[in-house]
Amino acid sequence: MGIMKTVRIVTVMETYSVSGPAKNLLRFCRLIRDRPGQAFEISIATFIRVGHASQPATNEFTDAIRAADVCVDVIRERRRFDIGVLPQLRTVFRNRAPDIIQTHGVKAHFLTRLTKPQDTRWLAYHHGYTAEDLRMRLYNRLDRWSLPASDYVVTVCNPFSDMLVSTGVIRDRIRVLPNSIEPITPIPSESVSVLRGRWKIPTACPVVLSVGRLSREKGHRDLIEAAWILRNRRPELPFHVLIIGDGPERERLHCQIAKRGLGEHVRLAGRQRDPSPCYAIADVFVLPSYSEGSPNVMLEAMAAGVPIVACAVGGVPEMVDHERTALLIKSGQPTAIADAIEKLLINSSLRLKLHENALHDVRSWYSPKSYCDALVAIYSDLLNSTSVSA
Repeated sequence: MGIMKTVRIVTVMETYSVSGPAKNLLRFCRLIRDRPGQAFEISIATFIRVGHASQPATNEFTDAIRAADVCVDVIRERRRFDIGVLPQLRTVFRNRAPDIIQTHGVKAHFLTRLTKPQDTRWLAYHHGYTAEDLRMRLYNRLDRWSLPASDYVVTVCNPFSDMLVSTGVIRDRIRVLPNSIEPITPIPSESVSVLRGRWKIPTACPVVLSVGRLSREKGHRDLIEAAWILRNRRPELPFHVLIIGDGPERERLHCQIAKRGLGEHVRLAGRQRDPSPCYAIADVFVLPSYSEGSPNVMLEAMAAGVPIVACAVGGVPEMVDHERTALLIKSGQPTAIADAIEKLLINSSLRLKLHENALHDVRSWYSPKSYCDALVAIYSDLLNSTSVSA
């Protein structure tokens, strides 16, 4: 038997933290290293904004890459879209000589279209868009030029696939691959007490948890309004809403909490480097978003056994079933959120049913091994395809 050629992959991703896509990428790098059969050599190119040449080029993401024993190429930039990075990216591609370039995010797509070697396959990941300001909306429009030039686009749900077709991507080049999640290890009861103490949550008080970036499309305003509705409707029902995350909506949410007199019932806990322990103190998880793909935070709640209330947007209805693994509601309806939270807080048998069914599904369909197998199959299709992007 001949020796199989090692497949070289360069992944281009911009992030300063270990976000959901970054977690999936690093998890995949670990799994692919131990996979029998075809050999893969993966490196990651990422961007760091530095003021001068002597400034250290490191952040949370690069630290995590190195901790995972993955090769990293740091591309130094002076601003968000710095054309001066093009020679650096071309050098990475020339030195790494990849068989596949894999890109994550508008910026990576755009710069790769400008620099990709002609005969190299290009796999672009589409995670969805945010539209928090005019600049982001303009950046998102760049994908209408970039993505149709890729060989394959991987996205996380069928609604995103339909949207990509409407912007010019050929449907036959789109592959749908939901995110994955590792089992969550329960934390000791002492740690649960520490977390409750940190945020001044009484021991017996049920916790309603939400995790996500504090941006408009995540719907946290609706969750806070739902807390106000529920407090006024059922003043005898104890609960505490804990919102993990940070972002441009933080000050507006603080003002809303103060205006509604919810200082003792709702807490903005800020960004946590590892939010997974927070699920251990949660009785209900709420995803109040207006837009989602395959949300990692919902997979984390499923894996942690926390009953879920979620808005039926994007790929969410593909991941959970109403009243079997979650309570699904329409987005933009604080009263519906309040109704669903109340239903779960007072119905322990429903909480148990949702928890057990969701745990079964996440172990069956969203395991890292399943994700790894599916992505390797996409690589195989891509390398065996006859057309190559320009």
